[in-house]
Amino acid sequence: MASSSAQMRRLGAELRRLRELTGRTQGDLGQVLGRTHASLVNWERGKTRISKSDLAYLLAELRAPAEVRRGLEELRVAAQQTKSPWGTFGLPDWLRPIMSFEEDAVQVQTFQPVLVPGLFQTEEYARAIHQTGRHKVDPEFVERWVAARMRRQLRLNGAEPLRVHAVIPEATLRLEVGGPKVLVKQVARLHELSQLEHVTLQVLAADRHGYGGVASNFMVLHFAEPELDPPLGCFDGPLGGYMISEEGDVATLVAMFQDLSRLALSPEDSTELLAKTLADQSG
Repeated sequence: MASSSAQMRRLGAELRRLRELTGRTQGDLGQVLGRTHASLVNWERGKTRISKSDLAYLLAELRAPAEVRRGLEELRVAAQQTKSPWGTFGLPDWLRPIMSFEEDAVQVQTFQPVLVPGLFQTEEYARAIHQTGRHKVDPEFVERWVAARMRRQLRLNGAEPLRVHAVIPEATLRLEVGGPKVLVKQVARLHELSQLEHVTLQVLAADRHGYGGVASNFMVLHFAEPELDPPLGCFDGPLGGYMISEEGDVATLVAMFQDLSRLALSPEDSTELLAKTLADQSG
């Protein structure tokens, strides 16, 4: 079942499509419905929920056929009834939609300039990050956030696992988050993951140049039906994060990731480097 966030976005995409077919503007419809232009924008982007009455008035104004109205009302109800599992982990409001969309994604492209991506972190590595990030995670939430990170990784298993393409700088493999023992276990985990068919892991060797301008981590989520669910980008950091839905901005992120991938070692060479790094650290 799609997450609430994904269902809201699909509803919004359909509302936008219907509006554009009629040649109406968001401002025009907002005036008719007694709603602000921002309300229409947020409904179409799936950022805020639309009430039953607002949806009915909007679809009537757009002269939507009866079967379309029924289908969109069912989608609205489904979005309201779907409960996000991420609410139990005490995650911040800005992070829950990202986690929900990740659950619906079929492929993820991720770049981290400093740390191992969350989807690949061991429990000890994740705990060390949260324990040292006092400005980011209160002590009472550390274990819950670690549990949330481990839950995300369930998508890497199963009959149809999430496809992940990650680019990781070589320096990350030597940053002793949690100490030497934690790092050794983490590098071993990366080496293991690099050999899975649905995981593409590339290391940016220390002598590779040209990626210094990419100073922030980012992720691009791809979905099974890109016509209905176009790719989404997201950033996150110590002070929060946000989703990126504008087509041009997401395309820029995809291009940035492709540039990083071209600069990085091949997956095969990356696996060899991971094995060598692990041997050096274990010895």
